[in-house]
Amino acid sequence: MKIGFIVGKNDEYYIGDDLYDVTPKKYYINEGIHVDVAVAMTIKQSYPDVTVDVIFPKDISLQRLKKNNVNFILGYDCINQIVEDPYVKKFSGKKGYQLLKNIYSHKQSKIFPPMEFLEFIWDKEKYLKTFQRRKIPVTPTIVVSNFHIPKLLQMIQKNNWKQFIIKPIGGTVGIGVEKFLLKDCLQNPSLLSEYFDEHGTFYSKFLVQELIKGFQKYGEIKMFWIQNQYSYAVRTIDRGGDDYQVKMIRDKKTLEECKRIGEKTLQALPKIKVNGKVVKPALVRTDFTCCLYNKKHLPSNYFVNEVEHQDAGSYVNNENIKYPYVQVMADTYVKKAEELLSLGF
Repeated sequence: MKIGFIVGKNDEYYIGDDLYDVTPKKYYINEGIHVDVAVAMTIKQSYPDVTVDVIFPKDISLQRLKKNNVNFILGYDCINQIVEDPYVKKFSGKKGYQLLKNIYSHKQSKIFPPMEFLEFIWDKEKYLKTFQRRKIPVTPTIVVSNFHIPKLLQMIQKNNWKQFIIKPIGGTVGIGVEKFLLKDCLQNPSLLSEYFDEHGTFYSKFLVQELIKGFQKYGEIKMFWIQNQYSYAVRTIDRGGDDYQVKMIRDKKTLEECKRIGEKTLQALPKIKVNGKVVKPALVRTDFTCCLYNKKHLPSNYFVNEVEHQDAGSYVNNENIKYPYVQVMADTYVKKAEELLSLGF
């Protein structure tokens, strides 16, 4: 069995020291190896009967992917292409985006999960609307595509949002997220015009939401689901600069409430079918924030802020967290590949 891992992360370094001596130097970036490479190398060490193909962004091609039985995207997807993280010449610009999307969408690329599932998770507008219909708590959102500033301000006033944020659909790691005061924008609408002028080159749609004050104070609960089963959760708090914290979750009531919401969230995601059989994704991450409508800090006021696919390295591969993420995911991907092969993937 041959498994391909598309890598390319720039900021999630593996903090263990057991893989450095066995990892070829060509997989190093800035004298280190990243979590996505660490997962692939762990499989190589733990499963000698499995052939591992580590694929960097510049080497992605349909011909390369076709040679593997299954390919998992860990480090370079269509969102990375949009924000040029990393920049890859052959995948640059709109033509490059279409090229990458066509490769990943091709049935013979053997990408798992398939693009239909991935595109749902990459499109925050789509999944927020789906969650609202399914009575899953999410913060009210205005979707902006025509950048008509007076109309946008009118809608914000109607919602009575004194402070709000704007973030691009398709952005990642906080790129393009900015905070605004309604009174400032009413006095100087060019604040919004300048924002859309700056970011409209890369993105065509934006989400406008009330600023949730609990986000900075209480952070996010990032919950990891392996094969749609709860596996682990951490609390992250980002107050800017070097003040980024990853902590264990002490409040059991909050944890249980987020698990309950998370289970409903997973049920709302598109079903993945392989030759007529439903197959669960290897890993999904659900992020929860308090407090909806800026209410009190209670478990019942947590809501879904984000859904991510196969992205957990920097949150569990942390000196404060003892969860063996790399080994767990190495085992998970091998089992998933075996399941897919048995179904004629």
